[in-house]
Amino acid sequence: MTIFDYLKDILVDKKGDLVLDEYVPFLTSRWLSFINPTVAETLNHFNSKVLLENKELHYKTMLALFPKTASIPKIIYFKKIKEQKEKPEEDINLTKLDVMSSNLELSKREIIELQNNLNELA
Repeated sequence: MTIFDYLKDILVDKKGDLVLDEYVPFLTSRWLSFINPTVAETLNHFNSKVLLENKELHYKTMLALFPKTASIPKIIYFKKIKEQKEKPEEDINLTKLDVMSSNLELSKREIIELQNNLNELA
């Protein structure tokens, strides 16, 4: 059984006959809070003391509180955008040195010396 089997039974089937071995009340409450935040918000105050202690009580309460629907609603949530780390200039210069050393068939040390000599002339 997965969390989605339990959600389907709570929201669509309304049978209440699933085995509760793998039932996790916290995850179920979390997913149901995406569907109906007002019910879940009031339930959170009551949840920590009474309902999370007994899986069967939690499951039966969820069956009673949420109305029957035709299908599980699509849950839309926003992912956090990861910031891309910028490479330091030294890494970029090293890649330039790698390219130049392979193209000119010189060592990196020789290319650095050539660049320093060109900078002194300019």
